[in-house]
Order: sequence, then structure tokens, then C-alpha cells
Amino acid sequence: MDVVGNRLLVSQLAEDLGWLEEHCRGQDSQADHVGRLRLAAALVRNLIGPFLETQANLPIHVAVVGGAGAGKSTIANMLSGAVLAEANPQAGFTRHPIAYTHGNGQVHWTTHLGFLGPLRKLHIASPSSLDEDVYQVRRVPADDSTMTLLDEFIIWDCPDMTTWAASGYVQRLLEVAALADVIVYVASDERYNDEVPTQFLKLLLEAGKPVITCIVKMREADAAALVAHFQKEVLGRLPAGAVGCLAVPHLTAEQLADPARQAPAYRVPLVNQVAVLGKPASTARRRSVQSAFNFLIRGQDQLLSVARNDLVALNDWRALVQRGQIEFDTRYWNEYLATERFVRFDASLVRLLELLELPGLGKLLSGTLWVVRTPYRLLKGLFTKTLSRPEGGAIPERPVLEAALAGWLDMLRKETARRGEAHPLWVHLDQGFHSGLADLARERFDQGFRAFQMGLADEVERTARNIYEELEKNPVALNTLRGTKFALDVAAISGAVIAGGLNVWDIVLVPLAASVTQQLVELLGKQYVDSQRERARLRQQALATQYLSGPLAEWLAQWPASGGSAFERLHLALRRIPASLQNLAAAVKEKMS
Repeated sequence: MDVVGNRLLVSQLAEDLGWLEEHCRGQDSQADHVGRLRLAAALVRNLIGPFLETQANLPIHVAVVGGAGAGKSTIANMLSGAVLAEANPQAGFTRHPIAYTHGNGQVHWTTHLGFLGPLRKLHIASPSSLDEDVYQVRRVPADDSTMTLLDEFIIWDCPDMTTWAASGYVQRLLEVAALADVIVYVASDERYNDEVPTQFLKLLLEAGKPVITCIVKMREADAAALVAHFQKEVLGRLPAGAVGCLAVPHLTAEQLADPARQAPAYRVPLVNQVAVLGKPASTARRRSVQSAFNFLIRGQDQLLSVARNDLVALNDWRALVQRGQIEFDTRYWNEYLATERFVRFDASLVRLLELLELPGLGKLLSGTLWVVRTPYRLLKGLFTKTLSRPEGGAIPERPVLEAALAGWLDMLRKETARRGEAHPLWVHLDQGFHSGLADLARERFDQGFRAFQMGLADEVERTARNIYEELEKNPVALNTLRGTKFALDVAAISGAVIAGGLNVWDIVLVPLAASVTQQLVELLGKQYVDSQRERARLRQQALATQYLSGPLAEWLAQWPASGGSAFERLHLALRRIPASLQNLAAAVKEKMS
């Protein structure tokens, strides 16, 4: 994939992850996913994107993170070798990221689009307490004794880890944490196992970040015991990845003022540990990218799980729509199709029976048989008239369909109102019904009904004609049926004569025999026509589903995820993220090779 393609891929994936973050930010039950999504999007923007565009491996980024009042600024000063970070007893004093670099030359920032997300660079010095989406760069004065690390590394002093929901300036912390090749996690002796910082530490370890932990502010005599307890009770319960745990006891004012010269016993092990993890730079950067990508792939289901409740609600709505469609189709069958006779088929039966009569000279024989069957016809007509009940007036098709549609929409309206408190989706749907959703559904029904009528008229007429036209197009089959019918007539009459002998009873037996064969032929013909009539009913039901209930059900099912709603954007993100991750996998693999 070319640079432009990679850039579009990275931008789209980061945007979709960011949208999911915003989507679940307002849901209390999803607060613990907000930080994970912010980190995922930041990994794509700040780490993987620049790597795919062949940005320089240097500088290596080191992020100093920790809870409120832990001593992060003190550790940042130790790493940079100068006192530039504003150590302050006020918890949460550092509210935007601050980068420390050497005083000579230019900082080679990546030019990747979207780098550091919403953070903009400050071009004038500002206090650490500035609470805005910004970052600033502070330069350490040139000094041969302190520049060994900052020649290739940038030290980031980050805001506090205060709330797992990644609100406020915690979002700024996560942007830098995603960028970092090395994490230095700071905890004080009094608050080394606070819940929220520990949750963040767990997340960073899951993301594959190499973490150096620093326990600070304890008495030197307690250092070894505290480190051992932290390793067992905190790190021992977290994913692997913490590469070291160092102790930095209470420092004197002189040590805090000049950590490079006054506190080498604590600074040197920390600087050496960071240097080992960051060199060579190409290896450190590839490790960071690979770990970030593994985190995205392994955690794909968890990242998308923020929409689980939304998907459940959408599936419940779609199941409700499907239930309404089934009720619509069933009602159409029971109230109309089951009693519809399709009188066109009665005419087809008459035409079929006429075809079975002998043509040409055979008409004389057929006419003779017709006369012979006169008593049968008269008696049949009398019995039919006597026993048959007058047919009730059938309900016209359109009112049946409209009543079924009204029942469908009423059911949906009542259910959405009843479930309004279960999920915002039902509120959205209820508002839709109050603002004309039912009217839009009826308009779509009317459009489908016109197409349904056109298809229906042709379908019934064609099926009815096929009853006799297929025989007309097949003379061999037609003549075979005619001959068979005539043979049955002859055999029946001959059998009656032979059985009764030539006497006065032939006046009764011969018409009776001829009538029996005619009744058999009519019964077989009626069964065939009725089977085609039932086929027409089934086909008409299928047409109603094809033109009416099917398209309407699909439109209703998709309505919450259309029209620019939040659920449409959710549906888009859920569809694109897995595909984007697969494409990203190919791009990263190609770049790594």
C-alpha cells in the first residue's frame, strides 16, 4: 500500500476508534472502556502511522506517569538531569504534557497527520498547570555531564492518572503514553496501590509498553521491603512487562536542586535502565510498533465490546420488526389468500375439459356422449344448487393489507414506548414514531403495493393459462389424454352393456357408466387445477413478501442506523474497524519485512 493509502487507513481507523470512545463516554456502564479506546486511537495516530511513513526512529520517547502527588516531576528532573519540571505539593499541578530535550539543535517531530490528536504545541513558555489541550517543549541547558540521555531521548512529564474514564487532562496523558517507547511509572510509598493508577498501569502493560517502576518518598531503610511488597502485591497481579522496580527515597533539597550531581546513586540506575530499553533506536521503535499492533489485534473484541449493549438493542429491534413481518404475512394469508378462489382458474378448468374432448370427426362421438350424460348433468346441477351455500362477500385485498400494516406499526409503536428506559435506541425510535416514522413506512408500502399489483396480475394470469396452454403446445400428450379419456368412456359403456345384457336397464346403466368416467375426469382435472390454484396462492404470498413486507421490514430494521443518527455512525464504525485492522496488519507486516 502506498503512503497515501496508509495515511487514509490510519486516519480512518483512528477516527472510528475515537468515535467509539465518544459514543461510550456518556454511558456510565462503559466508563472503563473510554481509556482503552483513547489509547488504541492514539497508538494508531502517534506510533503506527508515523512508522508506516518511515519517520525517523529518533528521538526515543520516555513518558513519566503516575497518580496524583506521586513525584513524577521529580523523576522527570532526574532523567533530564536538570530542574525544569515544577515539582509542586499540589496534586494534579501538571495538567498538560511537557517534553524535555537537549538545548542544542532542533527537535525532529514527526509530521504524521493527526500526531498527538487534539494537542497543539505551545510556542511560548507556560506554567505546568495550564489546563488546555496543549503540550510544550522545555530545553535542558547544554552540560556534558547530563546530556548523555537527552541526545537521543525525550522525557515527557505527564498529567496525573486521576480517573479511569479518561476525562479532562487524562486524555492528554494517554496521547503521550501511546507515543512512548518506554514508560516510567511513579508511585509514592503512601499510595503505591491506588486503584486508578494501577488500572492504568495494567492497561499500559497490556499494550506491551516496557515499564520501569519507581517507588519514591520512602525512608531509605524501608526501600528494599517496600519494593519487594510492591513487586508481589501490585506487579505480581498484573500482566508481564515491568522490566525493573527502583527505589528513590526522600531526597534532600540539595539533591532535588541538582539531581545529576547530588543524587547519582538513584539517578544513574534509572538512566541506565531507560537507556538499555531505548537502544538501539530502530529496535526500540519496531518493538513499540509491534506491541501496539498486537494490542489492537488481541483486544479487537474488547475494543468493540463497548457497543455490545447497542448491538443487543439493535438486534432486539430487528427481531421485533421480523415478528411484525411474520404477523403481517400470516394475516394476509388467513384473511385473504386462504379464501381467495382465483376465478380465472375456474375458466381454465372448463377450457382444460374442453381440450380433452375429441376433435374433428370425434366431435360426433363426443356430442353423442354429451347427450348420453344429460341426466348426469341435470342431477349434478340440482345437487350442487341444493347443497351449496351462498359465498360470503370476500374482503378486498387492499383493506386486508392496510389493516395488517396498521397492526404491524401499532405493535412497533407500543413496544418502543414500553422499552424507552431500556436503552437510548428505544428513545430514538419512539421519537421517530412521534415525528412521522409510521407515515414514512406507509409511503414505502404504497410504493411497493404498485409494483406488487403489476407483478401479481401477470403471475395469476400466466399460471392460469399454463394449465391448458402447456397441453396445447404438446400435441402428443394432449392426444394421449384424449384417447385415454375416450377409451375409458368406451370401456365403461361396454362394460355396462356386457354386465346387464341388452335390455331395458341399458337406458340407466349406459348413461351412468358414461357419467362415472366423466366424473372421474372432472375430479382429476379439478385436483390439478386446484393444485395450480394453491401454487398461485403460495406465489402470491411470496410476491407480497418480495414487494411489500420484505422491503418494508428491511427498511424498518435499518432505520435506526440511517439518516445520520448516532446509530448509523456506530454501525459504520463496527463494520469498518475489523477490516481496517486487517489492512493495517498487512501494511505493518510489509513495512517490518
